[in-house]
Amino acid sequence: MVSERILKVNKHILRTVSEILSESADIPSGVLVTISRVDTTPNLRFSRIYLYINPGSRAQETLDALKKQMYDIQGEMNRAMHLHPIPRISFRQDTGLDYADTINKKLDEINDEKSSK
Repeated sequence: MVSERILKVNKHILRTVSEILSESADIPSGVLVTISRVDTTPNLRFSRIYLYINPGSRAQETLDALKKQMYDIQGEMNRAMHLHPIPRISFRQDTGLDYADTINKKLDEINDEKSSK
């Protein structure tokens, strides 16, 4: 189970990185980036930030652009957060919503087949 401190740190990182991404990150035009969750290790050394990127076809391009800016994003986060140690961040693509959408489509197909019989 995750401690209450880690949950608070995750929430603080989510807010801080959201501000940084919306204000100063160079995200490709026509792409919507949403932070879906943050997972921080218990020793506060590393944080994985899961991003939902829409459209999904431009996800890799967007992740590559963010990785090129990682040093600047990490630096802004370090200055904004009053925490020690400050976790090193990494970005991951969150495909959970896409997976849920696929399941819902399949369930709808099954329901349509049942109702047509």
